[in-house]
Amino acid sequence: MKLPAILSGPIIRRVEPSSVYIWIALSSKVEIDAQIFQIESSSDEKYQYIPLRTHTEANTFKAGDNLYIYLLKISPDLSQFPPCTLLGYDLILKKGRQVRTLGSYNLLNPENPRSIVYGNLKYPSFTINHESESDNLLYGSCRKPHGHGDDALFAADVLVENNHLDLTERPNALFLMGDQIYADDVADPLLPIMTELGKDLVGNCERDKLNELIPENLIPRLDKVNGRQFLIEHLANFSTRKGDNHLISFGEYAAMYMFSWSPEVWDYIHEKELLLSFQQIKERDKLHLKMDCEKKRKKELSRQESRYEEQMDHVRDFVVSLSAARRLMANTPTYMIFDDHDLTDDWNISNKWTSAVRDSALGKHIIGNGLAAYWLFQGWGNEPENFDSEFLKQVKNFISSSNDSDGYMNGLNHLWDFHSWHFIAPTIPKTVFLDTRTQREFDPRPEGVKLGSVIEETTRTPLLISEAGWKDISQKLLQSGWKRKTPLNIVSPTPFYGMGLIESFLHKYVYPFKVLGFPVQTSFDFDGWKYNGKGFHAFISQVVSWDPSYSILLSGDVHFSSSVKSDVLFHSGEKQSFYQFTSSPIHNESFTGLWGVLMKSVLWLNARKRREQSLYRSCGESFVLALGKNDKKQDEQLLWEENINYISFEDGNIAETKNSIGYLKTEISSLENTLLMTVDYSESIE
Repeated sequence: MKLPAILSGPIIRRVEPSSVYIWIALSSKVEIDAQIFQIESSSDEKYQYIPLRTHTEANTFKAGDNLYIYLLKISPDLSQFPPCTLLGYDLILKKGRQVRTLGSYNLLNPENPRSIVYGNLKYPSFTINHESESDNLLYGSCRKPHGHGDDALFAADVLVENNHLDLTERPNALFLMGDQIYADDVADPLLPIMTELGKDLVGNCERDKLNELIPENLIPRLDKVNGRQFLIEHLANFSTRKGDNHLISFGEYAAMYMFSWSPEVWDYIHEKELLLSFQQIKERDKLHLKMDCEKKRKKELSRQESRYEEQMDHVRDFVVSLSAARRLMANTPTYMIFDDHDLTDDWNISNKWTSAVRDSALGKHIIGNGLAAYWLFQGWGNEPENFDSEFLKQVKNFISSSNDSDGYMNGLNHLWDFHSWHFIAPTIPKTVFLDTRTQREFDPRPEGVKLGSVIEETTRTPLLISEAGWKDISQKLLQSGWKRKTPLNIVSPTPFYGMGLIESFLHKYVYPFKVLGFPVQTSFDFDGWKYNGKGFHAFISQVVSWDPSYSILLSGDVHFSSSVKSDVLFHSGEKQSFYQFTSSPIHNESFTGLWGVLMKSVLWLNARKRREQSLYRSCGESFVLALGKNDKKQDEQLLWEENINYISFEDGNIAETKNSIGYLKTEISSLENTLLMTVDYSESIE
């Protein structure tokens, strides 16, 4: 059984007037070229496809025995690509005397339900706006295969289908803002698939590496469902509570991307009979049970079977959306940034966590695998010139070298020490993508937390971006050609302005229990912007120094969607307006059970109150964010103050917890934000 020739893609990546990047993953090495067409319609509803004179630079990275990643740079021979017009593309794959195009794989046939074209177009298409026109943006995060609810990428695909010829409505870019995969929270039925598919893609050499990192008596756990939590927690020093099936090898990380993006890989999984029933898992001794007592083992087995079957149903539902997700990314310039789950839950949440994991040979290795896979599948296409030949060499050495070699260790350290994952997307207006995971700064001073009469000390939440990080970002923004006094988009995986109701509820009722060791499970991490006043102030101060006319903040992460407007006034007189749009999750509804009921109750009780009043907040020299006005004489000088307003959706709610993806249209005098889901919710800001 052979792997499909096209493993994943094509995905259209960074697009600007001078160049277009297209990403594709293949199972064998080929010569590859691209052709760009200008698409013009005629009165009889037919189209002309005018070939543009271009040249293609094909960048190839062999990531395994049967895994070749191609990033194609297509540049016009003369001038620039035409703006405000529909452009199509095709790929030409040559191997010996055999020449194939995307049509050879039936991807351009409108009758094929897995086609990557919209309507009756001959090719996948995209547009490049003129600098006088603002882009329409899709944005979202958190897509887990066994998540609850419908995959919102399907709704985004429908939007493009309905507007593929209307350039005023069609999205110009897709922002995936973190947790594109869940490396820690892997469904039981998927672990055997990831293990075998990873070997088919990369080869068997990785097991030799793991044999040196894991004690011999624990090696069998690698191949068993529910068997990895001990390895992840006690050998890798990770903190996730959902690490039973955690991805470990580079091949497994690569396999998860393939599974999440490729319907053909799903066919391969079926044909190779990698999707096993719970009964098959038991019969093949691929299930790990943690309890020793026979009575308790029976109960554990029953729970495992229920979980397995439930997750199997969710995975099957997810697979239905794979063709829509691929078509969307083949026709919409796509930019991606990681959050924690792309590597592991709580990634770099504290200095203690980072040090413990880096000191663990297994933990350090897993993070290296996650970063290498992130770069190949997500990061490379964001800003390709950010990754020079030395970077490619280091990643190659890490992947292909044995653990005891200098190449492996140098490559691993290079990935750990690389802090330039941030980038500027060439959208209109420009978009700053922040890396809030590897540019952090940690404060070693403890912080007191009180629950009733119990007082404990805990680690302070980090600055999500250090002073050095802000300098690097500022330099890159100014070099991008962005101009002061013009709008600016900023992508932060975690919201800068969250939903105060939800955050306050979690902070008041959930966080103290987590600090004191209670196993409280929520989807909310307490390392957001608002939990470090100094970092919050640094963010606002940095944006004010850039001096945009206004700032649009786009975020995900928190598993609810909301819209907020804030007007900030500095003591020195500077002003800045922020519009925060949050859309999350794409496919991972999380506020369920008791906490979900409590959350919805809080929202329902407070929605009217928040709609009818502004929130006042201020920050003084101690960097404490104070909510509400205080008429008494201030003990310290205020640095700034702000008025925050929540913007409600059409149904009156100010937050939505169902799966969604945001669609933002920017007009001359208004912003229109829509949540794409089973039922659309929208609001307009004049």
